[in-house]
Amino acid sequence: MDPIELIPLADYAPPAMPTEQAFRALLKRVQRRFGAKDDHDHPLLPSGALVRTPVPVLDDIADPPDCGPILRTLHCNLDNWAAGAMASPRVQLIVVPACDRSGSIESWARSQNHMLLPAPERDDLIHSDGMAATESVDSIGEGLLVIPQLERWFLRQRNGLTMVRTLLARLAASQRRCLIGCDAWAWAYLAKAADASLVLPRPRTFAPFDAARLRAWFAELAVDDGPATTFRLARNGEDVLACDDEGEPCNNWLRLLAARSGGIPWVAWHLWRASLQVRTDDAALSDKAASTVTDDQRTVWVVDTDEFPLPSGHEERALLTLHAILTHGGLSASELDAVLPATGEASVLQALVDSRQLCCDRGNFSVRPTAYPAIRRALEAAGFPLGVS
Repeated sequence: MDPIELIPLADYAPPAMPTEQAFRALLKRVQRRFGAKDDHDHPLLPSGALVRTPVPVLDDIADPPDCGPILRTLHCNLDNWAAGAMASPRVQLIVVPACDRSGSIESWARSQNHMLLPAPERDDLIHSDGMAATESVDSIGEGLLVIPQLERWFLRQRNGLTMVRTLLARLAASQRRCLIGCDAWAWAYLAKAADASLVLPRPRTFAPFDAARLRAWFAELAVDDGPATTFRLARNGEDVLACDDEGEPCNNWLRLLAARSGGIPWVAWHLWRASLQVRTDDAALSDKAASTVTDDQRTVWVVDTDEFPLPSGHEERALLTLHAILTHGGLSASELDAVLPATGEASVLQALVDSRQLCCDRGNFSVRPTAYPAIRRALEAAGFPLGVS
């Protein structure tokens, strides 16, 4: 598939949800809230006949990294600029959508051997001014300097913005070219709290992934040396990746996925992998199902994935915790204590991990991409400030 564009952040508009699916999603939520039986789904294959696709198979048909098209976009849009010593603008900011677990900006910079300016340890932000980290803006190496995750340079606590303000001031005074990556939620906060938009006035971001882009990407990933794979909806057997002559998907499932993911490629990729299932060895096909897959070399079934509710009775604390984690691109338990006024978040953290809203990697808690759409919707409904994507 062709690389997508980098667009002005103000122009970002996530794909709209198809009207019919929006109504069905609302109806489903209402039915679940009141315990009513969901009578819409009469799947071609019942859920008991399907199991999660084994990871080796998933890696054949939807292989990592989840940021593959974004890396191509960065190469296409930045390689020439990065190679030109006098190229303008001198400083570029790319606002990265939430849940970028692969570190797309850093991966691009490493592939091009550009100098990386790492963020200071967050303990330094809590217990000292950490100013030494900003002194290296002009002192390490030459050429393009890349700050891949600006969100790692601050904590939303007393004096927590000093580091970012100092860093931005040094960048403004320097003649060195610089590429900055910043998480969308952190940028929404820093633009107001640290006046970062005055120093970096023209942020750009990645064009949203609509259904046609997702179809092209997933079809490309599915090509391997094995048998050709057909992805069929478990509820009716339709081929999810079938498209018309103009490359538009023939059914609405990918349009729904594009809207649900907010156009964020890695969120869509994780939801896609989570939706793929295979038939159990002892599950017999009905005559209708058997006739549907007659010409398939390999069939993988696509199911709708569930969204997990917030911890009952602790929704407000859960939302405060999730918003803080999104704003910082991930936090440890002690860092969370430093940025939230309430106490007792440890129990909320564990409940959010158990309910698959958060994952924990070496003590750092971050939002699961598959949970992000529901979390964003809950934060929006509660009136929290949001990232653009």
